[in-house]
Amino acid sequence: MTDRIPAAITAVLSIAILVYACATAPTTNPAPNTQPVAQVNTGGFGGPRVPLTDSARRVRDSTTAARRDSGAASVLRSIAGRETQPAESVFKNIKILKGIPAGRLVNIMNMGFGRSLGVSCGFCHVPGKWDLDDKEEKNTARLMFAMVQTINRDFISKVPVDSGSPRPVVNCMTCHRGNPRPMGPDGPPPGNRQPGATPRSGG
Repeated sequence: MTDRIPAAITAVLSIAILVYACATAPTTNPAPNTQPVAQVNTGGFGGPRVPLTDSARRVRDSTTAARRDSGAASVLRSIAGRETQPAESVFKNIKILKGIPAGRLVNIMNMGFGRSLGVSCGFCHVPGKWDLDDKEEKNTARLMFAMVQTINRDFISKVPVDSGSPRPVVNCMTCHRGNPRPMGPDGPPPGNRQPGATPRSGG
């Protein structure tokens, strides 16, 4: 019964967000030079792509966030009482982030990786079988994490900063900005979120 509550909350929240998004849909046409980048494929495989409206984009992003938050809450409930133990003693197959508390690992996955890429847990993991390496995205995330650590340790750490100023850091959000693929100089790859609609924080 308690496992169904987060799913029910997610469903009700999704419906409420959908109603809000439809009620606040823009009534004017976008500027002619505006190029929508987030698209939905409505024609099957390889069919024509139709741009998402701002309302639909908000619904998609909010639903993804709710699904991700629900999954993180479920994992935290399953490790109740062991949140402060090292992640590798609570979870199987931990290859990065060893030594950090298990509860913190879940929050890093949710707020850092998930939010920064605008995805839910199932993007990299097989839900409920978190230790499996069945998805290539999980290995890619490990490689990207190593890249970020190297950039911060070997390069950013050598950038001079003013006295009292915080040292700049690179993280997932630096390049992804709420998109599953990193943003390029011309904006997000086709089918990703628009820059103005991305989350503000992440890791």
